[in-house]
Amino acid sequence: MRQSLVTTSAVAAVFFASGAWTPHQGWFAAGLSAVQLVPLLWSRRFPAAVLALVTLATAGHLLLDHPRNAMYVPVLIALYSTPQRGLAASAALAVGAAVFPAKGPLDGTVLAVTICAVAWLLGAERRRALADRAERAARRLHDTLAQTTAVMLVQAETLRAVGDLTEADRERLDTLLAAGRGALTLVRRTLDDLHEDAERAPDLAEVLARLRTAGLVLDRDPVLPELPRPVRELAERFVAEVAVNALRHNGPGVRLRLDVDAGARLTITARNTLKAPPSPGSGYGLAGLAEQAAAAGGTVSFGPRDGQWVVSAGLPAAATRSRTGSRAA
Repeated sequence: MRQSLVTTSAVAAVFFASGAWTPHQGWFAAGLSAVQLVPLLWSRRFPAAVLALVTLATAGHLLLDHPRNAMYVPVLIALYSTPQRGLAASAALAVGAAVFPAKGPLDGTVLAVTICAVAWLLGAERRRALADRAERAARRLHDTLAQTTAVMLVQAETLRAVGDLTEADRERLDTLLAAGRGALTLVRRTLDDLHEDAERAPDLAEVLARLRTAGLVLDRDPVLPELPRPVRELAERFVAEVAVNALRHNGPGVRLRLDVDAGARLTITARNTLKAPPSPGSGYGLAGLAEQAAAAGGTVSFGPRDGQWVVSAGLPAAATRSRTGSRAA
């Protein structure tokens, strides 16, 4: 509400300083001016209703007196906050029609409609950027929780298999494992429902260090070349996901080999010995990465091959300036 108050105050200052309303216009024009300005306080909560109300008052004000361009500044703010394209177009046309009698087609209608369209497009771009940032945050949260939970499960399963435990201790561990698996499933299901800012995702080297501690055998971290930020983030999530999966499905001691080839396209291939068929639903994280890769113009494939589980990602690498590879065996 504080931000809306500041914005409305700034618009009101411009509105009155430009002479959009002056005392000689009378009280009716003053009332129209109030209806143009006051509803902006609620433009974030009720964008459609505010835009409709402000547009009607603005059109009336423009027809009532010789119009000034500042008269439709309130409509621009309402348009910026409104996601509905049809309503925005109707508002722009209404303002353009109202200004036509006094200013004609170019200085009046075309100018007003163009400025209204720009205001709405700026708002649409801001909403898109916020939605993208929120989705990236949700996916990073999923990755972090999934990786941490997977490490905890592996440690608990190892303790159950080799530890000198009483029956009561085993029952407690079974309860812990069931809760951990349930939490991992819930995190992944929740990700599907989020699609709507978050702390920095863990550095890839930190993730791999934790997995090594839990039993993953990886001689050295993969070295990724210089990449555009979205591609690098996707590549790092891919490496983290396959490393977590290798440890979770095969247990401590599993050896993971990573090959990185940075040519016209960045290709990352991960291989590990397949001890047992993957459990149902085990490809959930990779399926999500495949969707993201496809949206970026890349591919992700995975499956058994010659006794190994092989996962490969091909990503666009237009900004790659050097060819760097790493192998871990």
